[in-house]
Amino acid sequence: MSNLTFFPYDSSGVDNEMVETVTLNLLHVSRKILDLAPRITTIWMQEIVRSMEIPVTIPRDFAEKRTVLLARYLVEDVDQDMQNWALDMGEWLRSQEFPFSSILRTYQLYRNVFWRVLQPELQHWSLSPQDMHYLEKQLGKAMDESVFWAVYHFEQMINKELVQKEETISYLHNDKLTMLGKIAANMAHELRNPLCAIEGFLKLISESTQEQAQLQTYIQVVMHEFENLHRQITGFLSFSKKPILDEIFKTVQVEQLLAEVETLITPRLLGENIRFEKQIHPCSLACYEEGLKQVVVNLLNNAIDAVQNRTDKYVHIIATASDGWLYLSVENNGEMIPPDIVEVLFQPFFTTKQNGTGIGLSICKNIIEKHNGTIHCDSNEKRTRFVVSLPIVTVEEAVEPVEATN
Repeated sequence: MSNLTFFPYDSSGVDNEMVETVTLNLLHVSRKILDLAPRITTIWMQEIVRSMEIPVTIPRDFAEKRTVLLARYLVEDVDQDMQNWALDMGEWLRSQEFPFSSILRTYQLYRNVFWRVLQPELQHWSLSPQDMHYLEKQLGKAMDESVFWAVYHFEQMINKELVQKEETISYLHNDKLTMLGKIAANMAHELRNPLCAIEGFLKLISESTQEQAQLQTYIQVVMHEFENLHRQITGFLSFSKKPILDEIFKTVQVEQLLAEVETLITPRLLGENIRFEKQIHPCSLACYEEGLKQVVVNLLNNAIDAVQNRTDKYVHIIATASDGWLYLSVENNGEMIPPDIVEVLFQPFFTTKQNGTGIGLSICKNIIEKHNGTIHCDSNEKRTRFVVSLPIVTVEEAVEPVEATN
């Protein structure tokens, strides 16, 4: 065997370890590995079938090329070829939807098979310890490089797919909101004229029947239901980019607004024997009054629904002001909402109720966002809480940014 002397260091000339002189005919080793490539490939593919729970059938040309590249690595610069192979291999493995753990396992099996076949051959050459060390180091480096590029390209493909899925989800979500906005705007247009006519005639009837107490009671019930219908339309219109039924921002007293909301839900609280507590710190707020009422009514009705299976039914509303923000919390002692459901509560059309529409909390979120605020939910075994955060601003401060977002 002809001897060649190699110094396994980088071209900068700086030695990072003790100089090690290696006398080894790398071209001869490379040719020997090429001769062994079919055998290595066959055993590797047999090991994959035998050892892995999930069957991974790699095309033979892909499988054998890896050994060919390792052989060439000893005598050529094959970095680009190795990257190209890793990319092709990664794309094929991804197309088969193999788990990442299975893919790494195939590389582990390859390393074991490669040395199991090659080492007996090397023993016939009477290589020195230095020769063996250098050869193992070079081939090990080549294997590590191939695994790195395979993982790198596989990761790039996964990330690309995730980005595409997120873009698709975002597009579908925005498409739903756009459709809801169109429906809401059309509904408001179709219902506004008859509602205005109904309201006008109710006021005329009320004025002309002041002496009839019983009739006045009926009219008040109709007016109450009329206002409720008005709020429902207001909430649904929050999906539209148009202002909420042409309502303007105005300053309201939070305590008064919540008192009016309490009046609306009192029949349910009494009828269903629910213990209701409130802790309200007086505060003024510039807001869409009817829109904000709709949010609170929706959250309170949801809280009442949540405690139906409890013996001691409890709903608590808290309003506090701090550092320029109003924090409005609606709590109940109903069953815990699982974390995976909390994450999607505010998505349009998502509901856990048998007859639910899945737009109530979406409406709440849209209305709060039109106030430049936020809403979130946290839930545990003791209580579930929805927290609304709203910036406390004056009407003058609120007009410009709110109009810009509508």
